[in-house]
Amino acid sequence: MDKTDKLEHPAREGKFSFESVQDVQTLVDYLKALTDGFEKGQMRFSRNDLDMVLSPMGLIGFAVEAKAKDGRMKLALKFAWREAVEESGSDADQLVITPGGGE
Repeated sequence: MDKTDKLEHPAREGKFSFESVQDVQTLVDYLKALTDGFEKGQMRFSRNDLDMVLSPMGLIGFAVEAKAKDGRMKLALKFAWREAVEESGSDADQLVITPGGGE
């Protein structure tokens, strides 16, 4: 599959992985792109050797983990869903996320 074909026909199965160190503004841009993708029902992940499209819909599992120890901070976000699954209600705990601010 050549580069043009990958652009026109991104993978809908498989695994996409990317890890790097970025500045805060780049991370904000990535998070905005994810937000837009959830709103539009489609998000595309690309790097040199892989192009993948995910289509979030219906109820989406969400997990957040925040850790702080010895000056090292970690934040992990995880989203999971199935294609073409009927929606069902949930009475699970509600999470509130607020931006920090100097008080």
